Amino acid sequence: MGNKKRITILVLHLQHGGIERQTILFANELVKKYDVEIISTYSMRAKPAYEVDKKIKIKYLIDDAPNRQEFKNAVKKLNIIKILKEGFKAFKLLRLKKKLMINQVKNLDCDFVLSTRIEFAEMLSKYAPTNVVKMTQEHLHDDSNKYIERVKKSFRNLEYLVVLGPGSKENYSKWLEDNEKIKIVEIPNILEKKLNESSELKGHTLISVGRLHPVKGFSDLLKVFSLVKKEIKDAKLNIVGGGTEFENLKKEAEELGIINDVNMPGMVSGDEVNKLMIKSDIYVMTSLTECFPMVLLEASACGLPLISFDVPVGPKAIIKNKKNGYLISDRNIEKMANIIIKLFQNKDEMKNMGKQAKKEVEQYLPENVMKKWDDIFEK
Repeated sequence: MGNKKRITILVLHLQHGGIERQTILFANELVKKYDVEIISTYSMRAKPAYEVDKKIKIKYLIDDAPNRQEFKNAVKKLNIIKILKEGFKAFKLLRLKKKLMINQVKNLDCDFVLSTRIEFAEMLSKYAPTNVVKMTQEHLHDDSNKYIERVKKSFRNLEYLVVLGPGSKENYSKWLEDNEKIKIVEIPNILEKKLNESSELKGHTLISVGRLHPVKGFSDLLKVFSLVKKEIKDAKLNIVGGGTEFENLKKEAEELGIINDVNMPGMVSGDEVNKLMIKSDIYVMTSLTECFPMVLLEASACGLPLISFDVPVGPKAIIKNKKNGYLISDRNIEKMANIIIKLFQNKDEMKNMGKQAKKEVEQYLPENVMKKWDDIFEK
């Protein structure tokens, strides 16, 4: 036991979310070879949202959850007493969160530490013991000057930055060209499991999965679908996910006259998402920004062709144009609709793309991704 490398991962919480799910999947793979500890700021007063291997040690710093929503609600209702109460609690939590995590970082007892958020990376640069190899992983795409300046400062004493795709690697290499210490390594996210089942691609159903939030561009998806409907009368659309835009999107579907053909089941389990994908025929992504969309890997594993707007990074790391799908430039709604119609009318091309998608996705299976991590840990 004593000679196993020890790896610590710093997270905000272990509830529902893409970063959280990836972190747990990654830790479950790591623990097959190494000693793994997860330090989580908040317990959220709940057990982790995803299955965690029993060999992984989890340490919670605060047995509570952030109260941002409660504070927002109080402000909305102009409830002064509640605003003061929640405001004070938020201030206290933020101070405590910072103090407790800095304390953990100063006393790290491991070989490698991995941050999943820029604020933790900042702490690692400032406070981590010099004998610990400090790593960070960036899961978002942001090229604002404010973020770039923060990156330069936060990553100054780190040994490794792990990015998810080639687009991200180019950006960070440019931003961190003066940092002689950091090594930028490209390692994609892990696809949970190989799916043996595939969609038969016999119908005319589109699917898109994500938070119902303006950044996901679902309003544009409804416009695309309404154009598809004009040509393909029996076309259907699944929009899967929960969020603030639920009612607005329903209303928009009604105004476009497509409400009867749009299925919005809300938040559903991963198994339920897979079932819906297997019954669908094309995966469509209309996000304004993405970093490394796992959902495209999951759709590929179900043998679906992928169609996405081409945004700065993300989809282009996964979609090879005209092979496993299409990238549509300039958020051109008519062009996207026409490509979907063309694919629906050409089942052979659809099936070839679906097969290709399934083949491409193998590189993201755990055994292939973990080799790249081992290259770092085994040095």
